[in-house]
Amino acid sequence: MSGQWDPIRVVGCGSPVGDDALAWEVLDRLRAASLPEGVELHAVEGGHQVLDVLDRRGTLILVDAVCSGEQAGTVHRFEWPDTRLQTLRPGSTHSVRPAEALQLAATLGLLPSRVIVFGIEAATMEPGAGLSPDVDSSVPIVVRRILEELERARDVVAARADESD
Repeated sequence: MSGQWDPIRVVGCGSPVGDDALAWEVLDRLRAASLPEGVELHAVEGGHQVLDVLDRRGTLILVDAVCSGEQAGTVHRFEWPDTRLQTLRPGSTHSVRPAEALQLAATLGLLPSRVIVFGIEAATMEPGAGLSPDVDSSVPIVVRRILEELERARDVVAARADESD
């Protein structure tokens, strides 16, 4: 990675159970894409493990299954700090809400200056179940939106570099 780019960390929080696997599926599809320089992909099983990949630098994009009462497959996008994050329950057994993990990271001085959260409404967390149809159909949408975020982030960095020349 060039010293010019701060890292952009895309962290998928999930498990292999039902719709909780959606974040890992998003990461698998991103791995197959052409990603900009400085992008790191991390799969974690619990919100607390997000802390292991943070060091204040760059941008964090967090992907997680959530349960807020919306229709399964609904894609939410938040930027930290957004009070609506407090209302999201994790869609799985990892039980740490995205907002709790981010607040702890902020308290510990690990949170980067820009944090984006994609929460996708889950339908099922049954062992042995794959992604539900509604959630499966939302995966390419989330991948596209993350790729757009990555390009925007790089455009901002490039514009700042041009201004300083």
